[in-house]
Amino acid sequence: MKLFRYFQQNRKLECQPFPVPAGLYQFVPQELIERPKQGFGIPLGDWLRGPLKDWSEELLEETKLEKEGFFNPEVIRGRWENHLKGRINWEHSLWNVLMFQSWLESQ
Repeated sequence: MKLFRYFQQNRKLECQPFPVPAGLYQFVPQELIERPKQGFGIPLGDWLRGPLKDWSEELLEETKLEKEGFFNPEVIRGRWENHLKGRINWEHSLWNVLMFQSWLESQ
């Protein structure tokens, strides 16, 4: 129980914002300093169409998908082609398949 309480207290400390120097407000608007944290996404869709295209194409070959038998090759290839043409952004579902295929290849 003590260990749990220790981790709980330390986690709360990590989440507290650092104090902002008063002089900073004369250079940066207050709205930019005192706002909730914001995340950012990586340009995965662009990477799959660009620098990762050859690697992705190799992992998503129809014969390879058929041979392994984990995915429906027609569906995956359809999504891949639609993604490449910019019709539908399938970056997240394709990334999951690519990670599985990459892992499977390494086994």
